Amino acid sequence: PERVSGLVLRATFLGTRAELELDFGATLLRIAPILHADFVGVLPEAERGAVLDSYWRRILDPDPAIHRPAAIAWHDTERSLSMAHPPLDGLDQAALADSTGPLPSTPFMEAHYFVNDCFLAPNQLLSQAGSLRGIAGIIVQGEFDHLCPPAQARALATVWPDADVQIIPDAGHALSDPAIAAAVRSAIAQFA
Repeated sequence: PERVSGLVLRATFLGTRAELELDFGATLLRIAPILHADFVGVLPEAERGAVLDSYWRRILDPDPAIHRPAAIAWHDTERSLSMAHPPLDGLDQAALADSTGPLPSTPFMEAHYFVNDCFLAPNQLLSQAGSLRGIAGIIVQGEFDHLCPPAQARALATVWPDADVQIIPDAGHALSDPAIAAAVRSAIAQFA
């Protein structure tokens, strides 16, 4: 703490399975029901009872016929969840069937972390957040961030009283959102 003037965080993810189940389950179903149906529909019917586990297992499978459609579906669904106002249509079925295009890297990295519970004990980030005491913080949070909802930022600020949560109206998850980028730049300038 003696070497840190402050921390700026954007889009608080606490590394819990409950967050992922909410994001790719109830939240996705509520905000984009067609996309939710397509996302679940990528999986064989026998694997739909454990959607997240099935996706991660498929993404990490060495066979491109197995991992390619799962990685594309995960990536495109996550991208939609990152938007304040996601499109109302579903997955691009032609892209899922394409066996030649480039693959996004993030689903593979994320699946590695998620099958290992982000290498964290249950609720470790919140339970150890007290070590941030005395460090000023600004948490920039999009009002409509469907991947890292404002509730996570508020939960962190509850155990880190030196943090200020800034909810950015009508913004989603992406740092490329102009209002999010401006808020992050402003927050960093406060500590510079």
